Amino acid sequence: MESRRIFIIAGKEFAETLRGRRFLMVLGIFLIIAFIGTLQGIQSYTADLDHYTQALTMGAESVSPLWQVRPTLLDVFYRMGEMVAVLGAVLGIAVGFDLISGEKEEKSLKILLSHPVYRDEVITGKALGGVAVLTLTAVTALLITLAVLLLSGHMPLPGEWGQIFLFGAFSLLYLVGCFAIALAMSTVARRSGEALMYSLVCFFFLSLVMPAAGLVVADAVVGEAPEKVPAGGDLDDWYDYQERWEAWEHRTELRAAVLSTGKLFSPEQNFHAISQAITRPQKYLIMRGQADDPWHRPDEEPDYGVVLGYLWQNVVALFLIPAIFFGFAYVRFLRIDLR
Repeated sequence: MESRRIFIIAGKEFAETLRGRRFLMVLGIFLIIAFIGTLQGIQSYTADLDHYTQALTMGAESVSPLWQVRPTLLDVFYRMGEMVAVLGAVLGIAVGFDLISGEKEEKSLKILLSHPVYRDEVITGKALGGVAVLTLTAVTALLITLAVLLLSGHMPLPGEWGQIFLFGAFSLLYLVGCFAIALAMSTVARRSGEALMYSLVCFFFLSLVMPAAGLVVADAVVGEAPEKVPAGGDLDDWYDYQERWEAWEHRTELRAAVLSTGKLFSPEQNFHAISQAITRPQKYLIMRGQADDPWHRPDEEPDYGVVLGYLWQNVVALFLIPAIFFGFAYVRFLRIDLR
């Protein structure tokens, strides 16, 4: 494998993708909605700030802990993350679904491989070209958001720049994961239309079917809560009810584990959890603290070690998606029969 040939292929794919009408249309929609989402995020931030001010005047005892958290400009990026979770998947799939299937359909893959270039260099170059396009897209969307914030008179605090960088990095990782799914399906399908259909089916299977299946299995494991003993029941009935209730509570813990495992297969669910924890760490800890850390106060500095302890499974799962599908695409492309 020679790096010079890989970068030549990557540069070719990068330039061709940027010139493609389909990509430019999806990119335009992506950036426009990023701009609109930023404006809506600023409006939401202003409204939340007013609610927070009212909460201070009413007193902490009469207000939900979630409204006792001072809003920050990171809430704008949370709104942007909701947009990336949907349109980012479309963008990533649009970049990768015809990289190989398009070559097959146009009968140009044989011509490409007849040149002095190895198959592993071709698939690696195409993958790098697609990742470069998505990196440019993610950076552009992030710069648009920051420009709108600055032009509207909102400057992030020094401590928030690191969280903004993390948000951008994980957004890019999510886009790359969707792109990897499309690239893998492109090596399987014979035509671009099939590759697009396979990519969408695979993404929605991971994002919707697997969490739903986890919910069904979790409910089946737990079952219904035991019926209460009617008033005036025997003491033995109460003891039996207590044992059945304790067993049911133990199964609810197993239900939560099964449910979270089903969600780990979903790149969308993982990205949503990570973006929420990065942009709203206080609210994230309060919501998790309802079961795990009831003593967390909204005016405390968030413990990022605790946040990472909750998130490490989501982070690993989000990294595994591109790793698995890139590996599949690599192995599959090396074994393609071009006869």
